[in-house]
Amino acid sequence: MKSLEGSVAGKMLCAFVGTAFLLVAAAWSEERVSVRYLCNGEKVIPVVCSIGNWRITDIKLPDLVLTNNGGTALDVECAEILGFVSGTEAVRVRISGGELREAIRNTAGWLGDPNTPLPAVQLSFGEVALPEGAIAEGTGVDAGKSAVLPFSKISYLHHVGQSALDGMEIRLTMNVEPGRKKTLVFPVQLVFYRSRGDYLFPLKGDLRIAYTPLSYIHHRASGSQEFGMDIVAAVQKGAASFTDISLPEPKQLSDYGIWGRDVLAIGDGIVAGIGDKFPEERMCDPALFAKPGYTSGLLKELLPAIGWTNAVAGNYVIIDHRNGEFSMYAHLQEGSILVKARESVKKGQVVGKVGNTGNSGAPHLHFQLMDSADFFTANGLPVMFGNVPEDAIISEYPVEANCLAFSDSIYGSVP
Repeated sequence: MKSLEGSVAGKMLCAFVGTAFLLVAAAWSEERVSVRYLCNGEKVIPVVCSIGNWRITDIKLPDLVLTNNGGTALDVECAEILGFVSGTEAVRVRISGGELREAIRNTAGWLGDPNTPLPAVQLSFGEVALPEGAIAEGTGVDAGKSAVLPFSKISYLHHVGQSALDGMEIRLTMNVEPGRKKTLVFPVQLVFYRSRGDYLFPLKGDLRIAYTPLSYIHHRASGSQEFGMDIVAAVQKGAASFTDISLPEPKQLSDYGIWGRDVLAIGDGIVAGIGDKFPEERMCDPALFAKPGYTSGLLKELLPAIGWTNAVAGNYVIIDHRNGEFSMYAHLQEGSILVKARESVKKGQVVGKVGNTGNSGAPHLHFQLMDSADFFTANGLPVMFGNVPEDAIISEYPVEANCLAFSDSIYGSVP
């Protein structure tokens, strides 16, 4: 799914998991500062991949809310994110006060804007539980105020070694009064997840996965899209290169190799939702939809009539696989959806065709797995497919992974 940069949703999880504090002096107490996840039901799910003897762990950082419950102001000097293997530190990322200050300011300005709609915030973060009262606009947090720490928009934790990371914590160093610094430690519970279903890849033929779950510049930092992928054609007859997704200088949607290809249900399930009101005739001219601002303007126009999900995802199908997992197929061709809400579907059944609807920069299938049917508030889930074996991309070494995470772009042919 194309980034909504420059649009309403592009300017940009309250389950309390628990906090622990590194107590430095008796005067410092837990009541002074509290920290929690920004979003309800937050799951911090690492990408894990083993290639030969190497273990790769990649973690999207959680967004936090820090609340100053004391009587005086404090200032967050820096943040450190630590990854552990069997209790031993293996990797550390330091976020300076300057980096944090800018991110807090930008996020606070956006969240505090009365014109920012909730779905736009959810699209970026998930099921947010905003703090009550005033939100700090920098690392300085006055008494009674809270700061939203948008770590997912700043950095990530990546480790390659002989063992995978199995623990993580975030340390916040704060100036609590002149000449006195204290460190708060927030333990992050990692949820190691592998998809539960025996799933089939949603398309057949020569394919390119243009954005995999390792691509932070696209899906990874956005709510339910964390493990999403964009799928285009890998080979287009008449194209100048196998990397091209269309004929040179495309004039119509059929000039794109993936447009009109059958989209398959990855597994048995029940249709949990569909959207079929996005007019593809408004997105059929490459000269228009490739123009900066055109798509975002069209979405704003259509929002009141077709709603947020249908506008952003275009025409879509969501399937409940009845195991806590929901698959979503977005940007489908207008008039191509062949299933109805609450209808049973079978693995491999055609549910629609690849189109160019919604927030799309060219015909492609946006696919994602998530833990609920709500595109805006669900947690994204990693997924693997039975007909795309783990060693399909790297066959020279034993491979084990919980998602397609070998590279930022994957080419192959699916039978």
